[in-house]
Amino acid sequence: MSTAISETQSNDGLARLLQESEDCRLRGRTTEAERLLGKALTQWPDSLEAAMRLAQLALDRQDFGRAIELLQEACQRNPDEPQAALDLAVVHLNTGNPQAAVAVLEASLARTPEFCNGWLLLGQVREALGDELGALTAWYQAITRARRAGWWTDESTTPPQLLDAVLHAVDRLRRGRRQLFFGCYDDLRQTYGASELRRVDRALTGHLREWDSTPSDPRQRPKFLFFPDLPSSPYHDPFLQPWAPQLRAAFPDMRQEALDLIRQECALPNFIDFKPGDRVENVLTGEGPQPAWEAFFFYRHGKRFDENHARCPKTSAVLESIELCRIADQAPEVCFSVLRPGTHIMPHHGVTNTRLVMHLPLIVPPDCALNLVDAGEHHWKEGELVMFDDTFKHEAWNRSTSTRIILLMDCWSPYLTPVEKQAVKRLVETISGLQQADRMPNADDRMAAPQ
Repeated sequence: MSTAISETQSNDGLARLLQESEDCRLRGRTTEAERLLGKALTQWPDSLEAAMRLAQLALDRQDFGRAIELLQEACQRNPDEPQAALDLAVVHLNTGNPQAAVAVLEASLARTPEFCNGWLLLGQVREALGDELGALTAWYQAITRARRAGWWTDESTTPPQLLDAVLHAVDRLRRGRRQLFFGCYDDLRQTYGASELRRVDRALTGHLREWDSTPSDPRQRPKFLFFPDLPSSPYHDPFLQPWAPQLRAAFPDMRQEALDLIRQECALPNFIDFKPGDRVENVLTGEGPQPAWEAFFFYRHGKRFDENHARCPKTSAVLESIELCRIADQAPEVCFSVLRPGTHIMPHHGVTNTRLVMHLPLIVPPDCALNLVDAGEHHWKEGELVMFDDTFKHEAWNRSTSTRIILLMDCWSPYLTPVEKQAVKRLVETISGLQQADRMPNADDRMAAPQ
């Protein structure tokens, strides 16, 4: 009780000094205001507000050295409060020291990467220093982080004092996206050599439509990114994955955990996240009483479903022991895929051939199949792995009267090198980050991020 009272009195004392100093400032008694703030800072050295007010008074009388000293101390005592770092960077800029401003911002953003204003200013300073790629990288962070949080999507969500800077950043990203995309894995090129990234470069220039990267096989049509020079085949040997034997050996445990879930009759979400206006019949049809494609997700778009892992601990342990394709907001995608009786998944294409799809059939009634169009049907057999390239047109069906369950997971193409996997991960995250920003609601043409 006495400690709480003491803390309350202490806070009241600080608040009183801050108010008194503000009253003095408003009456033009700046010397007295500074004295009171100095007293407050002596008694409460961690007070960010006292330090920043005192720094502002020092700036008002053009004592830049004192302002820098105060803000540096504030940053050291409050490393997770990025506004002090931003103010310090601005003072460095105004005193002709942009390199110091960059150093302050970079150190602060390493601790508080969600501070969009810091990224925005860092982009401006880097641009002024001639570091074009560094500026684009900072602006990418600023715009994508802000828009994921619902900010800077249009003029109503952008503070007026930032509007011109935000518009400039969006415009520069639109015009500089090629440099940004190549730059996101440039350090790998410097480390491993240009020849190790040749195929990634070729995939990127194809994505940018600098050449026609349409696959020669008319059955293969990636919806997002085609990586050339990989073996082009609908089906692939699952044991090209070094962890395939481990996955197959886990079949009995995974099957039992899937059976337990079905017996509990727990509600499962649809595998496809249908949106208002979507025509379900374009995705699912069938003669069953309630055609449905459902999923018990372990990972979805890279997000881990901890509760589901806890409910199936043996399956979880195996998944966490093997290489998963990890791409922010994209992968892994791992689930018990549940196809209800009489359901037909209509023909469709996947997004990229840098990832393949692995199936471990767990519960397979008769008359169930995966069909890669014009490449042949595959009739699942319980416990037998199958791996395929889902950028080839494919469909699946369950024409039985029982539920079919498989472990479905995406995985890296085994034909990619470790360095290529790193580069593709960065490239996809950068491209999709900009696309996500552009999909934010209420964004008008001026505020739209580049595709």
